[in-house]
Amino acid sequence: MSFGVLRAAAAAACLASTVPAPLVAQRPAARPALAFVSNEASHSVSVIDVRTSRVVATIAVGARARGIQASPDGRRVYVALSDDQPQVKGSVDGIAAIDVATRRVVARYPAGTDPEQFAVTPDGTRIYSSNEDAGLATATSLRTGREIGSYVVGIEPEGVAASPDGRWVYVTAETSNSISMIDTRAGRVAATILGDVRPRAVAFSRDGTRAYVTAEISGTVTAIDTRTQEIVGRVELEGGEGKPVGVTVSPDGRRLYVANGRTGVVSVVDPVAQRVVGRIPVGRRPWGVRLSRDGSRLYVANGISDTVSVIDTRLNRVVATIPVGHRPWGIALVD
Repeated sequence: MSFGVLRAAAAAACLASTVPAPLVAQRPAARPALAFVSNEASHSVSVIDVRTSRVVATIAVGARARGIQASPDGRRVYVALSDDQPQVKGSVDGIAAIDVATRRVVARYPAGTDPEQFAVTPDGTRIYSSNEDAGLATATSLRTGREIGSYVVGIEPEGVAASPDGRWVYVTAETSNSISMIDTRAGRVAATILGDVRPRAVAFSRDGTRAYVTAEISGTVTAIDTRTQEIVGRVELEGGEGKPVGVTVSPDGRRLYVANGRTGVVSVVDPVAQRVVGRIPVGRRPWGVRLSRDGSRLYVANGISDTVSVIDTRLNRVVATIPVGHRPWGIALVD
């Protein structure tokens, strides 16, 4: 099935005890372009120099590392940490902050129990985290280092994304098959809709008019009209058998890139033509995906291969494969 009518214009010991205020200074022009890869099983973050496609540092975080995001100013990389005890808030549960310049963990923020994925608001002042074990989403202030809100969402919440204007935070829930929309101004869940089976990741278009959600069991990516908060269509991937997870949108909004964990490929979707237009083989169990700022390179974390694939999006093919830690999960770019 197609998208329908879219707009044609379209770690605990090594963590510091002080929580610094978020930095919002302009991005220094001379900073090297780096990719930070969270390694779930080796409890580390690999740092890749994207110019040479080489790992230049490995940062121990002391816990299971999953969701990873860069701050808007590019000075910090945040990574979600948790332990292996379900339904229990462990001492390592939280969000660690890595200083990009020194490549060291400099702070830790509370984020509820078992944080998995999270979003940093565009103004760099808050983090919204999914608490997989608790059926909640937690808001944390990066100014004070304190939890400032908790929201009841679906069962086993997973994907989190903030809209470009910061007004909305969408949270997917893989067991209740739902997507909850948090109104950040009102501080409440404003709507919850039913998605396809086992929704995982969510990404907004740059203009904020569409949100795209992958569904692992249905094997689809759906489009949500963010003004009406309604699903306006869906595209089936890999014959419905790909088990898609990570999704990202090109800067011009003309392409979606979706990681299919079962089939080991990235699907390229044209949301205007409303169809899959490319299929790029990568490593085993591709999971997190991230585009460079200019959209020319796509980075894919291959969870079973313990590698990152680098895709040239003009050629739609892999141009480098980089060994990283054990079970790479997500990728953040500072470029």
